[in-house]
Amino acid sequence: MNCPDPIQIADQRTPHHPTPTKSAGTSIADLLQMSGVPVSPSDTAARIPVTLRTVHAGDSLVHEGAPADAIFFVCAGTFKVFRTDKDGYEQVLAFAIRSEVLGFDALCMATYPVAISALEESAVYVIPRCDIPHLCEALPAFGLMLQSAGSLTLARSRELVDIMAAVASEVRLARFLIQHSRRMADCGQSPRRFLLRMGRREISSLLGVAHETVSRSFTTLSSLGLLQVCAREVEILDMDGLGAFARSTRRQLDAPAPARVRTPAHRLPAQGRLGHAFSLAA
Repeated sequence: MNCPDPIQIADQRTPHHPTPTKSAGTSIADLLQMSGVPVSPSDTAARIPVTLRTVHAGDSLVHEGAPADAIFFVCAGTFKVFRTDKDGYEQVLAFAIRSEVLGFDALCMATYPVAISALEESAVYVIPRCDIPHLCEALPAFGLMLQSAGSLTLARSRELVDIMAAVASEVRLARFLIQHSRRMADCGQSPRRFLLRMGRREISSLLGVAHETVSRSFTTLSSLGLLQVCAREVEILDMDGLGAFARSTRRQLDAPAPARVRTPAHRLPAQGRLGHAFSLAA
């Protein structure tokens, strides 16, 4: 990628659209196939309709505190999960992409504990809460898929804990990018080159740092030759190096960015032999 400034991540916004639209003609079979469950045209799942709802960029799928009447499976696009404090601060809790479930945490509650909005033109399969017991009974494959989706939701929560365990903002960003890369691969997309649908303020809220720090962290990772950034397009140049950097937990937040070194490979410890060497200050 040729880009004059590799560190700028613009906070682009798409104009707000009104109420989401719905489309029919889809079935539970489509949802199961998206989740990797093989379904034949003669299966019962192909005869059970499901709503596919379109959500425009900037529109809300769920309002915090609204009655928890459904769960949603992302068919396309990207969603932001967040809470808004009394002072108006928006705390981003997660991002969701294709095949991931939204609203699962509300199944044991009367209302949604978080808000969910689309970061781009998106679509979700809508499963009414009252239909879940019947679907699980009629379609064992749906019940297994729901369990898998719930387990994945818990795993994503632990990933955020892993991100926040790092002291340095650059390490937090590296862990976020690696996790996002894996999720892109799970969706059949490139794990090395992708477009971030979220802006730097949303990333900074998730990582628990100032939004200016996100730009500086991208600068650090770029200067190490680990990745290249143009606007919101990210290309990971050295996946192994980025992974090694992400495993660092000891460098202080205010320490200078790690410098590139040219230590002979035979003098590096085994865990430090990367495609291009760099040192991580303790």
